[in-house]
Amino acid sequence: MTEPWMIAGAWLAAGLTIFLFSFLYRDNPFFKIAEHLYLGAGMGWWFQVYMFNIWKPKVWEPLMAHQWGVIIPAVLGLSLVTQFIPKISWLSRYGFTFLMGYGAGLAVPAGLSTDFMNQIAGTIRPFSALASMTPFAIFNSLLIALGVVCVLFYFFFSVEHKGSVKKVSNVGIYFLMVYFGAAFGNTVMARFSLLYGRFDDLASFSSRGSFYATQIILAVMVLYFLVTGFTKKPQQGEEEAH
Repeated sequence: MTEPWMIAGAWLAAGLTIFLFSFLYRDNPFFKIAEHLYLGAGMGWWFQVYMFNIWKPKVWEPLMAHQWGVIIPAVLGLSLVTQFIPKISWLSRYGFTFLMGYGAGLAVPAGLSTDFMNQIAGTIRPFSALASMTPFAIFNSLLIALGVVCVLFYFFFSVEHKGSVKKVSNVGIYFLMVYFGAAFGNTVMARFSLLYGRFDDLASFSSRGSFYATQIILAVMVLYFLVTGFTKKPQQGEEEAH
C-alpha cells in the first residue's frame, strides 16, 4: 500500500506541473498559484542558504570570536539592501562598487586562463604528436586550427575586411554558425530532456497507486476553463463590435 505522504507528494508534483503547463493555453489562476509558490520557495531556500552558509559562519561566528575585521565586508554587503530605501539608497553604491571591482579582479585571471590560454594550448598541443596520430585525428586538428584562425580574423577589426582578409573572415563566419548551431541544439536537447522527465512523472502519477492524480487534476482544470469560457462577460471592445 502506498504511503499517504507519497500520494500527497504525487498530487502536489502533478498539480504544480500541470498548473505551470497551463500557461501555454492562457494566463490563469492555476499558473499564478504555481508561479508564486515557486518564487516563494526559491526565495525561502536562498534566504536560509545565505543565513546558515554565509551570515552565520562568516559574520556572526567571527564576531563572537572577536574578529572585528569582518565588520567592513559585512557593512558593505548590508549596504546593498539600502537601494530599497530611497533616502539612503546612495549607500548601496559603495557595496556595488566593491562587488564589481572584486568580481572583475577574480574574473579576469580566470577568464584568461580558461578562455584564452587553454584554448591556445588546446589548438597547438595536437601538432606535437602528429607522427603518432591517425589521418582522421590529423585532419580534425588541422580543421580546428583553421577554424580558430578564421574566427580570429573575423574579429580582427584593425584591418579593413577586404580581399584575402575578407575571404578568411567569411570562412570564420561559417565556423561560428556551426558552433552556435551546435550550442543551440545542445540547449534544446537539455530542455527537451527536462520536458520528457516531467511527462514521465505525469504518466507515473496517473496510476492507481497515486489515485489518478494527473487525470483528476487535468479534468478539473479543463472543466474550469470550459465554465469560465462560457460564463465570461464580453469586454467593452467586444460589445461595441457587436
